[in-house]
Parts: sequence; structure tokens; C-alpha cells
Amino acid sequence: MTDKKVLVIGGGVSGLATGIYLLKSGYRVEILEKNAIPGGACIGWERKGCYIDGCIHWLVGTKPGNPYYDFWRETHALEEDTDVFFHETFSVFDFPDGKKLTVYADIDKFEAELLAFAPEDSKEIRKLVRMIKRFRTIEGPVDKPVDMMSIFRLIKVGLTMAGDYYHVAKYSKVDCVEYGKRFKNKYIRYLFANYMAPGYNLMSMLYMLSHIMNKDGGIPIGGSAGMSGRMAKYFNELGGVIRYNSEVERVLVERDRAVGVELKSGVKLYSDWVVSTAAAEHCMKKLLRGAYKVRKMDERWADTRKYPIYTMTIAAYKCSRKLTQEEFPLGLHGMLRSPVTIDKEYPGVAIRNYSYDPTLKCPDGSTVLQVQILGDDDMYFWWKNRKERGIYKAEKERIAAEIMEKVCERYPSLAGTLEPIDVVTPCTYERYLNTRHGSFQGFVHTANGKQLMQKGTVPGLDGFILSGQCIFQSGGLPPAIITGRFAARRICKADRRAFMGGGRGEEIMEKIRLLARRKTPVKQ
Repeated sequence: MTDKKVLVIGGGVSGLATGIYLLKSGYRVEILEKNAIPGGACIGWERKGCYIDGCIHWLVGTKPGNPYYDFWRETHALEEDTDVFFHETFSVFDFPDGKKLTVYADIDKFEAELLAFAPEDSKEIRKLVRMIKRFRTIEGPVDKPVDMMSIFRLIKVGLTMAGDYYHVAKYSKVDCVEYGKRFKNKYIRYLFANYMAPGYNLMSMLYMLSHIMNKDGGIPIGGSAGMSGRMAKYFNELGGVIRYNSEVERVLVERDRAVGVELKSGVKLYSDWVVSTAAAEHCMKKLLRGAYKVRKMDERWADTRKYPIYTMTIAAYKCSRKLTQEEFPLGLHGMLRSPVTIDKEYPGVAIRNYSYDPTLKCPDGSTVLQVQILGDDDMYFWWKNRKERGIYKAEKERIAAEIMEKVCERYPSLAGTLEPIDVVTPCTYERYLNTRHGSFQGFVHTANGKQLMQKGTVPGLDGFILSGQCIFQSGGLPPAIITGRFAARRICKADRRAFMGGGRGEEIMEKIRLLARRKTPVKQ
């Protein structure tokens, strides 16, 4: 057991993972969370007696044998008795002329659907299916950072994944919209132009579809809040402390070493290490007062065209009757008869039906529907302007009413059944997460941009690690847990302590490596 203490800024998935792995490795850990509940972006909340889920649409690592599955189990995000919902129909694209294109969670059904929908594109469809099948076998080594791997491990990885790297690199440079133009069928072109955020590369889409169609992209029953709650409970059981409603004002630095933090309340806390899982821009520019630079991140913040973010406006409704998945699928991309106007006109919306999870609270046999509209910087600044003008609340009410009207016009069976219960805007994400322009993930992985793989170290600053989804391209829950694990590993390596996070075999190998390092004199 060590007397060394680590302060972790942020109680989201990355912060909880960092804390859990450090506690297992013998550190004292205190998490500082600005909000009243754990989870960060991985949360849910209640409005008018209904649970609204704020995060998980699908989760990589719900299938045993995947390394992420081990990470979720190690941190108790998934437990032995955690049920997982697996999609049969992942998404349905519903067009105004009555055409419906279904993205099945079964690769053979998906291929048959596309061939029946667009026989004129049979050659390109079969190529697409082969690519999805290829990506089902691609999973890079994520147990430790590349820079911490031995030369022998690097050679092995290079030899076993040479072909995979070729495909990843190739399709990372292909834009989804441009790829869609290979198809003659206008509906398939629409799918590729609108499934992912604007500018996304094809590799990201193939990666998503491959996991969904490999039964490795399910949704844990109990929602996002349930998953974060399990992690927080385990962290506490290991002896960790979470301070809620404790927003950090700045990182305390002495002689270019982080020595603690100062809270907004004025309280100062001291530690041997500080890990920040807060949004990277917020951390670098506010918590560290802009005193240190990370070149890769500065370049991306400066080039918003090549490295955009995306955000959402979400209107949540209580539907007065139970909507089955057969009647209204979990994920429906509906083209409206007339567009919804926010910062611009949006002709289509994504509607999610949460009736798949019987544990999510919604009284009187009702159902929660979320209508989601994906946006970018322009959407953020539009909402920010309304807030500054004092009309933010009124505009939220107007948008909720307009979306409800347009959705009911498109789907008359919903008329008279919907009641607005909440509206989430980019300003909500900014307030709750301190994220850049209200984003809920990292930079969009575009075809023109370089992939971001930030180590988490800050040049010139010791005793400090950056973690969280914002230091990986695109972000999401897998990068959150990876970076949390990596942060704990880096601290253990710097302190010459065994990392005790994984299974028994990993722990034994870590102890052997530690003994070997201790026999090597430390350079002064």
C-alpha cells in the first residue's frame, strides 16, 4: 500500500476508470466532480417522472472476448448479471415517399436488404459487405499505450496487424458523402451522407457497423446512469472518495509540477499526482491558465474546418401509450414533410424509442421518445446567442413545439399522444461538461484530418496527466475507459509500482517487469 495520493478531476467514465485502476494499484484517490451525480457524459436524468437517457446508443465491448469487454468488467461498468439489449433492427431510414431502408444488426440481412432495395448497385453493395466483415476482425492492442510497449511487442503487433493498418489508413481518408456517390441509388447515397456527422470518414462508419453486426454493440439494460452508477459504487467499495458539487477552479503548480487543485469554493487540496479528465480545452486554457501547450491539440482547436466538433439539439417527449419496437423502431431516421428550423433548416430527424428497456422509468404505460438533430459550431453559436439575449427558455419551448408538430405531421399515429418534457441544447453540454462549443465527444474524425492519439502528458509539467475522450479522435466511451486505464498505467510506471488493473496473468507480468526495472539504476 502506498501513501501517495491522486486527485482526479471529473467523475465520468474516464475519471472513474482512472480511480479504480489506481486504487487497485495501491494509491489513495479522490475524484472531484462538478455535478451532483457521477457519469460525466454517460448519464441519465428524470423529468416529469420519466427517465431520459443522455448517452449510450450502442457500446463497444458487450461481447466476451473483446478487450473492451474485459475493461468494462474490471471496472464493474458491466457486471456478471448485467443484461444487454442487442438490436435486431439498428436503424430504419424512413423516406416521405413510403420507402424504408433498414440497417439490420445482422450482416446477411443487411446485405439482402440492400440488394433488394438497389439491385443496380449489387457490385458496390457486395464490396461494402466485404469491408464490414473485414472490420469485424480489426481490433488494435488497447491494453497499454504504444509508447509503453516493448520492442518485441511492437514487432508482434506490426506483423499481426499489417493488413489491418492498410485498411484503416485507406478508409480513414475516404469521406462518407463521397463514398456514397459510388452508388446509383439515391436512398443509399442519402444513408451515407446522413448516417454519421458531416465530414466523417468511412473507416469510422465501417467500424461502427462491424461491431453492431458482430453482436458487440449492445446497450446495457439500466441505461447510461446505471452503468456509471455501478462504476461509482465499485470505486467507493475500493476505498475511493468522490466529492460531488466540487468544481475545480485551477490546478496548483509549483516549479512546473502539479501539486493539487483549488476548488471554486476556495478550498485547496494537495496530492502527489493530478489527473484531469475534464474537457481538454477547458483544462489547458482555464484550469492550467494557458501556461502550457500541447501542439497537437492547439492545431486542432485552431482549424475548425479540418477538425470540427458536433453537438445536438434533443427534444424529449412522454408518449402517453406504449410504443412497441415493431411499431416504432429504436432508431428511426425520418425525413420530415417540412423542415425544423434552428440555426438552419433540418429536413430530417433521428427518433429514438426507449421502450426496449423495461427498467427505465416512465409511468402509466407511457414511452419516452427522443428527437435528435445533429449540429455543429453554427448550432452552438445560435443557441448561445439566444441565451445572451435572454430568450433561451422561450426558444427551447418553441423548438419543442415545432419539432412535435413536424413529427406528428409525418407520423399521424403520434398526434395527441406527445408531451414535451425536456430540451437539451449545445449550451446544456457546455454547462454540464465544460466542453468545446457544446460538443459531447471529441473532434470529428474527418477524411482530411489526422488521427489524434495524445499521450496525456503535458510538455514541461510534471505530476499531471490528461485523460478522457477529448484526447482521442471522435471520443466516446471506449476512448474514455482506455485513457483512464492508460493514465493509471503512466502513474504506476513513473512511480515504479506494479499496475494491478487486469487479470491475474497481466498482474504477474507487471510484477516481473517492475522487478526488472528496480534492478536498473534510476538516472539522476
